[in-house]
Amino acid sequence: MSEFQLLLNDLNYYYLISEPAISQYLVLLASIALFFFARKKIHDVILSSSNKSFKSAVHGIERVLNPLIILIFISTASLITSFIYKTNLLDFIEIILIALIASRLGVYSLRYIFAGNPLLRAFENIIALFVWVYTLIYIFGFSSLISNSLEAVAFKVGGTQYNLLIIIQLIFGIIFSIAIAMSFVSFIERKLMGVKSLDRNLRAMINKIIKLTIYIFAVVIALDTIGIDLTFLSVFGGAFGVGLGFGMQKITSNYISGFTILMDKSLHIGDLITVGDNYGVVTSIKSRYTVLRKLDGVEVIIPNENLISENIVNHTYTDRKVRVAIDVQVGYSSSIDLASEIMLKATKDQERVLEDPEPVVYLQNFGESGIDLTLVFYVEDAEEGTLRLKSDISKEFWREFQKQGVEIPFPQRDLHIKSGELKS
Repeated sequence: MSEFQLLLNDLNYYYLISEPAISQYLVLLASIALFFFARKKIHDVILSSSNKSFKSAVHGIERVLNPLIILIFISTASLITSFIYKTNLLDFIEIILIALIASRLGVYSLRYIFAGNPLLRAFENIIALFVWVYTLIYIFGFSSLISNSLEAVAFKVGGTQYNLLIIIQLIFGIIFSIAIAMSFVSFIERKLMGVKSLDRNLRAMINKIIKLTIYIFAVVIALDTIGIDLTFLSVFGGAFGVGLGFGMQKITSNYISGFTILMDKSLHIGDLITVGDNYGVVTSIKSRYTVLRKLDGVEVIIPNENLISENIVNHTYTDRKVRVAIDVQVGYSSSIDLASEIMLKATKDQERVLEDPEPVVYLQNFGESGIDLTLVFYVEDAEEGTLRLKSDISKEFWREFQKQGVEIPFPQRDLHIKSGELKS
């Protein structure tokens, strides 16, 4: 008989004013009173703590903690009361509280795992809906009927008997295991990426190995817990190997290339590189691809195999300093020394320009219209872009050129007309 039917049979006027019902009312009221007392004490501990991360963590799980505290008090009192009276009312409330805790815990886990995901709200609603539907099915006593119906739908795979209930359990078991694994992975990733003593590539490689290992263990444990024969994995592994040999060569090559890049340290996150026509900063090195953010903000997805097989220009491989040049032409009537002095002063006034190596002006050649000068300086944050910096420097020394009378020439042609008759 279901919990709802047990409660419904006793739900009458005489039961509601009976001694067992009144004792359950008192237990419920006492549990709520103890809950408010415990909640006040917990809040006092939170407020007295100076650890901000502890405060934010407790506030984050408060929606789970509140019904859990009430459940602990009610379950303890119900266990004691059950030796004297039937506790159908308290048992029913416990089921509702468990469903509430499971729903909120699932939502909180999703927020931790998929932080910032736009589909998060939809996942939260699905989790809450599933928990409450299952609770109603259990309360009204339909769980056994549905289980028996699903078990009746049986089939064989490789000589092993399976049914629809096992398949559903398998799906939810894998989803649950992977969700737990993802929470562990997210926690480990945050801790690992905070270890500044390790190289970035080494941290990324260790993180990928740990992530892959945890996911494999999660799936295997889920299969073993449900009772699936794991010997079928050998058949699946053989088929998977054949697939790798034929249809997944590129994917496998990209994955292997990704681990190679992380191990040989030829690329690091934050490096400024040129790949073909793409020039930008490496923002992420994934197992299959690398993300390159160009200086105009466009992100390019580059398969790792291309980074192994093609020539890559790494502008910051051994040194973060990047050379920047500005070409200027001044007139023959202008002073080269004065022009160079103005250009150097405009450059040194910029905070991003490094003092070592110091900025230099080179005389490149004598052109048709003027003298070609090249201003060379170095920056350490080229990933922030150099176009604006070059523009600011150019504007500054152009203003000084105008004040000091330094001429920037433009192409000119002298036309000489000789007098005389044209011969036909």
